[in-house]
Amino acid sequence: MQWNVQEMEKWEELRPFVDTALLPLYLYRPELEVQEHVLRMTYLMNLAASIEQKLKGRVLLFPVCYKFASEPGVQGLPDGFVHRICLHFQGDQISEKQQNVHHLTVGDEELDSALRFDVTVDILAKEIIRIWQAK
Repeated sequence: MQWNVQEMEKWEELRPFVDTALLPLYLYRPELEVQEHVLRMTYLMNLAASIEQKLKGRVLLFPVCYKFASEPGVQGLPDGFVHRICLHFQGDQISEKQQNVHHLTVGDEELDSALRFDVTVDILAKEIIRIWQAK
């Protein structure tokens, strides 16, 4: 389930089945060029949307959380979900990790490779399934 008006109209009906919150977190780094930020953020959003589609029915995909890397703390995922997952780039310094939040990291090389994208979606979807099975 994605965070948009059409899908959220069904929220009350689907709420008993949606036990996982997925938050893509993008940290802005001042040393990167604007074009690089656009590529990275688009990749992260597309990755999260593809994971949600693959695991449709149990996942609520929140909008991307965008913050400056120099700001302390992380916006938290809401309570009420059995599984809370934060998706971000490898190397991002997350200074404040919340209890019961899983952090899945994404590499930032070859972001223009369709094959790498598909493989990453499969790996992360399997990791979320592993998280489900461990509970």
